[in-house]
Amino acid sequence: MTPAEYTFIKECLGIQKDSFYYYKDKYALELARILCQRNEELKIGQLKQSRFSFLLQKEPVKKVVSGIGRDTITYKDLEEEHNLNGKGFSYTISEWGEYKRHRNDSYFQTSRPGINLVLQLNFDDIHNRHYNELINPESEDHPFACTLHPVLVKGDYTMCWARLDISLETGEVLVEEIQNDWLRDTKWMLGYLERWEKSGRDYTKHWLMERTSLKKLREYYTLLLESYIKLWDEAILCLVLKFSKEELGADKIWYHTFESGKFLKGYGNYSLPPKSVYTKLPKRFGFTETEEAPEFIKKEAFLKKKLRRKALRWFTMVL
Repeated sequence: MTPAEYTFIKECLGIQKDSFYYYKDKYALELARILCQRNEELKIGQLKQSRFSFLLQKEPVKKVVSGIGRDTITYKDLEEEHNLNGKGFSYTISEWGEYKRHRNDSYFQTSRPGINLVLQLNFDDIHNRHYNELINPESEDHPFACTLHPVLVKGDYTMCWARLDISLETGEVLVEEIQNDWLRDTKWMLGYLERWEKSGRDYTKHWLMERTSLKKLREYYTLLLESYIKLWDEAILCLVLKFSKEELGADKIWYHTFESGKFLKGYGNYSLPPKSVYTKLPKRFGFTETEEAPEFIKKEAFLKKKLRRKALRWFTMVL
């Protein structure tokens, strides 16, 4: 989208920071709520025969179905339960990209020239307190936050984010990417220092050990971060669907396949994302695969010749 379109959306939404509570498999409850909004109520038998039948196997929805004692589910039945195992994330909005009509570079990794809206899913207060105690970061320097990416590091720490290209004309949203640096880089750093330790190299000379210890880093990762690693991808995609439907009023959500993302965004072979994020994750949510491209992508003059050169597949979902 253009910078003007991004500014318009941001001003209309008026969101500075909002809360997002999430627990394992909550996305199933959110999807069922969206389906109920569309149809007023869901017949369980019809749901079993649909591509969303997997929702009935997820614990939050199973709990609802077992408690209602009838063959239909209403929106009210799916009011969010109080689950003590969840995490009280917050989310914020930012932008990414630049608008060059004849863009030749791939630095921003956007499918078309323009701005992406970024949904930043930020850690909860429990994480932030333990992180500050165990890692002792400096005020402007956080070892697991890449500030070349669209993240927050002042007060709020971004766990992961989603980049969205939005078409006001067609009412479509394209998930350009979901990504986390913090979780991945912490795991890498811990493994790196443990290899130093195992080889007999003096790991205490590493710059990170000026702030913390290997013992505290292990504690931070194994006792704290691993619970976030189990949730991050489904939490951010759930937020994307909820945000797209409730805040943007978008009915059609698109998601890159691994091949379409690599081809259109100009990934180098050195920077390829995890394949599972562009294969298993959208299938888990019930996206369907198609050869049809988003309307606003097909209309983009910059891409028409490129799209003719290669047959691409996409994931899509109508909310």
